[in-house]
Amino acid sequence: MTRPVVVGIDDIEHSARAVAAGAREARLRGAPLWLAHAYHWIPPVVAGVMPGGDTPEGAVRDAATALLAQAVARTHAEFPDLDIHDYAMSGHPGPCLADLAQDAALLVVGGRGRGGFTGLLLGSTALSTVAHTRCPVLVVRGGPDTETGTETGTETEIDIETEAPSDPPATTNRVLVGADVLPPATGPDVISFAFEEAALHASDLRAVHAWEDPGYLYPVAIGGYPSVTLDQLNAECQRRLDALLDPWREKYPDTYVETQVLAGPPSKLLVDSTRTADLLVIGALRHPSGKGVHLGGLGHALLHHSQCPVVIVPEG
Repeated sequence: MTRPVVVGIDDIEHSARAVAAGAREARLRGAPLWLAHAYHWIPPVVAGVMPGGDTPEGAVRDAATALLAQAVARTHAEFPDLDIHDYAMSGHPGPCLADLAQDAALLVVGGRGRGGFTGLLLGSTALSTVAHTRCPVLVVRGGPDTETGTETGTETEIDIETEAPSDPPATTNRVLVGADVLPPATGPDVISFAFEEAALHASDLRAVHAWEDPGYLYPVAIGGYPSVTLDQLNAECQRRLDALLDPWREKYPDTYVETQVLAGPPSKLLVDSTRTADLLVIGALRHPSGKGVHLGGLGHALLHHSQCPVVIVPEG
């Protein structure tokens, strides 16, 4: 059975782009599309029932079911060829979505939800989902043509009647993968996912390794590396990066691969690189328990400031 693509839905307005992205990924993979919404309710101080004899939890569940039915209908209209299923789950979104998608090919969430504030760079649901994920998770955010408005982090209203969510944003036809060549080096799960995405989208692949030059941090104390030494260090990193990618270059001979080694602050250099990419792929170490990942400082910086959608791939 082909593994599904799962999309977490907040509401129709704020989830349109995530649903469209998930539908495109499902169509490329020939996979079923699962639309999921997690709901939770707070019991009333005084026990009672809703009009008509329903319970408060039942009313919330019915509203969630109606929301999903509307999302399924809209998605079928845009992608009539897809096999679409819907799931209403009781609980907090992050853990619920991660549990449902534990064996999925991809879990998709929006970068912002209905509860965000103006200037908020990433929603709490997206962060929670990433923290609990056991499969690759795509956070749909970044760039001028997203739910955050004309500038990253600026909230605007979206007219869902005039929006065309099935149309992808303007593309650069490039998948970007952040690769670490120093121990612990980026693992095969991350590299394999990046090559697969590039092949599915008929895109080029750029692999970037950014390393911190101590002279950049402490120029007064030690000064920068001499240019000859810096060239040698860059050449060694380049050799390791090529060795890391070689097995997948052979497996995907039709994918054009570009590599780049940069010396300086990794978070800034990688964020800058996302301005000319359609997708960024990075890894995150799995927790020893196998449930969820540890998203370090670099991962947080990229999720908050990337100018394109980001995929977090569990590894290790």
